[in-house]
Amino acid sequence: MRAALLLPGLLALAACQRQAPAGAERGVVDELAFEGERACADCDAIATRLVLRQRDDRRDYALTETYRTRSRELRFVERGRWQRQQALLRLQGEGGSRRTYAVLPDGRLQSRDPRGAILPGADDVLVPAAAPGR
Repeated sequence: MRAALLLPGLLALAACQRQAPAGAERGVVDELAFEGERACADCDAIATRLVLRQRDDRRDYALTETYRTRSRELRFVERGRWQRQQALLRLQGEGGSRRTYAVLPDGRLQSRDPRGAILPGADDVLVPAAAPGR
C-alpha cells in the first residue's frame, strides 16, 4: 500500500526533464527514499539507502551502502545526478559510476544492467522508505 502511494511521487519527480513537477513551487525540494539489503560475498550484508532529490530542474541523489560484518560497519556514500527514462532510473555518480534501476509497478527499484536487462542472480531490490526530514 505504501509503495503504491510513493510511486506517483517518483513519476511526478521524473515527469519532465526541464520543468518542476506540476503544482510544485519553485525552490521546493521533493525527496523520495528507497532502502534494501543484499547478500555479500565477504561480509554479512550490504544495506543500501537511496535518496532522490529534485529541486526545480536539478535532480540529485545520495546512495549510501553500508557493508556489515559482525565486528563493524563500513559506509560508502556516492552522490550524483539521476534521470528517468521510461521504466528505468539512471544514476550518474560524480566520480563517473553509473547505475540503472527498473521502476517496478509496485514502486520498488530493481538493479539492472546498463541496457535495462535483469542481472543474473541479482537480489538488489530497494523498497520505498521514509524520506529524510519526513
